[in-house]
Formats: sequence, structure tokens, C-alpha cells
Amino acid sequence: MTLAAFQKRFGGEEACRAHLEALRWPHGPVCPACGLVRRAGRLRRNPAFLQCRDCDHQFSVTSGTALHGTKVPLSKWFTPIYLIASSSKGIAALRLADLIGVSTKTAWFMGHRIRAMMAGRDRLLTGIVEADEAYLGGRKKPEEPHDPAASKRGHGRGRATMFVAVERGGEARAGLIASHTKEAIGGALRASVDPGARLISDGLPAYREPGRGFAGHDTVDHGRRRFAEGDAHVNTAEAFFGLFRRAVNGVWHHISRKHANRYLHEMEWRWNRRKVVAAERVDAILSAFALPLGWSALTERAA
Repeated sequence: MTLAAFQKRFGGEEACRAHLEALRWPHGPVCPACGLVRRAGRLRRNPAFLQCRDCDHQFSVTSGTALHGTKVPLSKWFTPIYLIASSSKGIAALRLADLIGVSTKTAWFMGHRIRAMMAGRDRLLTGIVEADEAYLGGRKKPEEPHDPAASKRGHGRGRATMFVAVERGGEARAGLIASHTKEAIGGALRASVDPGARLISDGLPAYREPGRGFAGHDTVDHGRRRFAEGDAHVNTAEAFFGLFRRAVNGVWHHISRKHANRYLHEMEWRWNRRKVVAAERVDAILSAFALPLGWSALTERAA
């Protein structure tokens, strides 16, 4: 579906609301307070809201979701959802603001609420799974001019560590980890990869002990310029990081450690649906009724 066709179909509030209701309530409206189905009627003064005939609770199709309490019309939500879902590397808040006619602050907030709807996972990775880690941001400058440890290549001092596990020909799981230690990498692997999978990683010693928990574990020694041993390589995992870095450099330009997981999950979601047409991607986002995400949760400083 082209953007023009999408906007023609969902150009009005009633069409957007009806589509959302069909996705969320395929068997009729469900009261979030008492759980009764098809026992709600529309308010005359505001047809977007319904009222339960049993408990009198008033609610809408966006109640309790990532779009909860939004003052932006649904028709203005559907366009950025289409643009984010159909793009290969995402879309910047500044560009989004120009396209839909809202402030940059509003567009940034909308983007993160859409990312919250893209963050779900439903299974562990199986088959042949490649794992790799990388650092977020450029090379760390030495704290002291004569401190060799601070400038040691690959040490990653002061930078966030990203981790990805990717099925050959399948899905990916990506996110930040505390460090490149065996504890952090082991926890990420156990949360992402089925024990029956065959794990492939580079020669980082932190993979040795966690790797014993899988059906097989092969490594490639990048330090000795060996990038493939038969079918053992981590090229797919490195391709994921390459795509993510191009999105950061070309689209978002800068992302903070605080929100890095959100952007990694967006890229993960896009990777996992790379063979799905745009209309199905849009419905996948709209069907993921994530929990509400407030402005304060996005902007408050970490303790």
C-alpha cells in the first residue's frame, strides 16, 4: 500500500478509530474495568468514548495503551506509524514534525510511544544463532594523555555496550548490556536464545562459559583475522549493527544511552519483519497495545 492510498483510507478520525477497534476488540468492545464484552454504548457528546452498561466506566479504544490520553488526532498518529513501519532505517523527529504538522517535541514523544508498541517479543531464538557485541558511539578519548588503558582499542571505557543475537535467516534480539563480561553476555544469551540452539560468536573469552549452555558453540577468531570457519561466522550479527549504525548516522544523528534500547528495539522489530509488506507492519504496530508511556518516564533523569 502506497502512502497516498494509506492516507486516503485513514484520512478521517472515524476510519482510524473503527480500524483500531476492530484490531483491539474483534468480538466487540471490552470494558477495561469489569471485563464485560459488548456491554458498552457510545457517548452521544463524544462518540470516541464508550460507557459500560454494567459498571458505568467510560473508556476509548486507546485507554490503557501507548496512545492513552493523547490529544493528537488518530489520523495524525496513523501517518507516522506508516512512515516508521515502512522505512528501512526509521525517521527523525524533525522530519516527522514537518510531515504531519506538529512540533518537534510532539513528534519526538510520538516516535517513542510508537517504539513502545514495537518492543514485544514472543519466543527464544532457535537454530543457528550468531551473537555479537559492539559499543555505542565513537572511540573513547583517553581521560589522561598518557593513560594507555583508556585509549586501548576495543576496551570501550565509558561507552554503552550493545548486544545482538540473530537467527540465520530469522529474527534478532538486541539491547544494551552492562558490559562485555561473561555475566552480562550470559544473561543476554539466556534471555534471547533457546538452549537447543547452536551458538556462534567471535573469540571473546566472555562467551566460553555461557556457550556451554547451548547445544553447540563455535567461534571465529577475529583477532587472528579469521572471519569464517566453514559455516561459522557472525556476519549476520555484524550486518545488524551495520544497519543500526547507518540509521544513527543518517537518520537520528545522535541517540543517548537512556533511550538506546528503544532505538535498538525499533531496529530489531524492523529486522524481524523485513519480508512483511507495509500494511501488515502497520497492523502489527497497531495491534501491540503497549502500556501507557508518559512524558516524565521519557525525560526524567536516571537516579
